[in-house]
Amino acid sequence: MKYVFIDTEFTGEHAFTTLVSVGLVTLTGEQLYITLNDYDKTQVTNWLKKNVLNKIDQKKSVSKKKAYLEISSFLESYSQNEEICLVSAGKTHDMILLFQLFHQNSKNNKFFHFLHDLPDYLNHNKHLDLNTMFSLAGIKIGNKEQCQYSCRDQYADIELKKENHNALYDARIVKECFLKLVENSILKGLIHFES
Repeated sequence: MKYVFIDTEFTGEHAFTTLVSVGLVTLTGEQLYITLNDYDKTQVTNWLKKNVLNKIDQKKSVSKKKAYLEISSFLESYSQNEEICLVSAGKTHDMILLFQLFHQNSKNNKFFHFLHDLPDYLNHNKHLDLNTMFSLAGIKIGNKEQCQYSCRDQYADIELKKENHNALYDARIVKECFLKLVENSILKGLIHFES
């Protein structure tokens, strides 16, 4: 099993959101950062402009098709015919939006089917999310008074560098949180990987 840490930025917390950027970091340190130019512009909010889009070099942004080609090449090369366990911060949007990119290569242009259209190295039920891992370890993250840590950066013991809401930076935070959780919690011994 190989581990890849993922974060995405997208146009909103709803079912019809569209992908703005993807950050991927491997356990061994390889990384990929892609920004897209074909997200739904009608969904752009002031918050998204200020916190995400203003930090993106639009000249380097690519289409979903190009993003799919770069991401699938990166992941396939890293997998070396082994399964990849994706680790995300949350339970839904990051994974779904990444998987939706694979629709670009689907034989069925109308519908994308996770079971039939994902490559073997991603087509399994072994992906993880930090929210569940934190919950299992009894660690509370959030901005409420009863939480042990105000944010994932603080748990990972990384000084915030004003880069949050950058998918690559956030994917690095996911990696650091994962490594710390596995090493310092009840999860130690349950997750095995080679560094």
